[in-house]
Amino acid sequence: MVAASHAWLAGALVAFAVAFLRVPFHIYWRHDAALLAQLPIEGRPLFDAALVRCLRSAAATGIAVVIGAAPIALSAGGGPLALRHAAVAAALAAAAGLLLPGVTVGAAALVVHGGAAHALVTATALAGAPARSTAVAAGPAASPSATLGVLPGLAATIVLAAVLLVTPWLAGDPPRAPAAAVLGAIAAASAIAAIAARRGAAVMARILGTVSALDRQRLATLDVRPPTAIERLIAAMVGSAGLIYRKDAVVMRRRFPMAYALGAILFAVLAIIGLARPDDPTPWIAAVLGSALAYAAALASRLRRPPIELSRLSATLPLPPRAHAAARLAWLTGWWTVFVAVPAMFAALRQPEPVSAVALTAGATFLVIVASALPR
Repeated sequence: MVAASHAWLAGALVAFAVAFLRVPFHIYWRHDAALLAQLPIEGRPLFDAALVRCLRSAAATGIAVVIGAAPIALSAGGGPLALRHAAVAAALAAAAGLLLPGVTVGAAALVVHGGAAHALVTATALAGAPARSTAVAAGPAASPSATLGVLPGLAATIVLAAVLLVTPWLAGDPPRAPAAAVLGAIAAASAIAAIAARRGAAVMARILGTVSALDRQRLATLDVRPPTAIERLIAAMVGSAGLIYRKDAVVMRRRFPMAYALGAILFAVLAIIGLARPDDPTPWIAAVLGSALAYAAALASRLRRPPIELSRLSATLPLPPRAHAAARLAWLTGWWTVFVAVPAMFAALRQPEPVSAVALTAGATFLVIVASALPR
């Protein structure tokens, strides 16, 4: 029963981690965001429509996760334990459908009102992609996309960590924290965040317009920094693809600082897992690796699209097509190695029985490298 519960929890955390990552795409990273911002629609209906999309996605994920607990419910004496698993799924669904949308809209409101400058400087500096010294005065010109991603990422990390505290409770053992208090706090925080965001939803049209403008103007004021020491080392290792890799490295840092900010969060969480040495590290490591894999897939897609790669211009370079693929693979492998693979191996090797955890880490690393190497 314990093994089944841990397997279910690992799958549930990965599924909801993907649902958390999709929330900004339900709200403002949409193809119709610019059009909606120009229509004479008030902010609250726009927010309500986005919230409905988030709730539908959260409900679908929750239903799938609850169905996954059916084997536990059908086992001898598993009925009460299955209800506990359903309660955890309901709390995670509330976070995906209410808490994350509220935090995401709040982060966008900070960007719209210019209150994200100081947070942006701190976040990007910690992530290895510091903003310019004039970021406070420049406001949105200083890559506020880091704020758009870091605040929801922190909220998602807190929710997943809180759920992991009640892992023993799912199998009938005493939890590390009162399960009712933890799950109730998640549900209450979700409701409060959604209500607060809806009360301030008048700014929703400005949010859609501002984020759409950022997508078009993020390279308007270039602050290109040279490659770091690690990036120069990787560029030297990939031969003819080094020139393209250097371009990818500097433009990704400017265009998607969130990759470095969220990478720093993943690094910190995995390091904490290694230092804390939980009784069963599999759900913890699986949840973090699942989130990292989902985000790595998004990064692999961004490496192939403008403004990171302009196919018509790339075709004019005297380089073979495989050099572009090798550069993308090198960048994604370097990001995964620094922010995920190294701390994950540390976390796995720190466990009393590290074999399964090491295998899980190695398998995830292999998957992300293979996925990044696939053709378009």
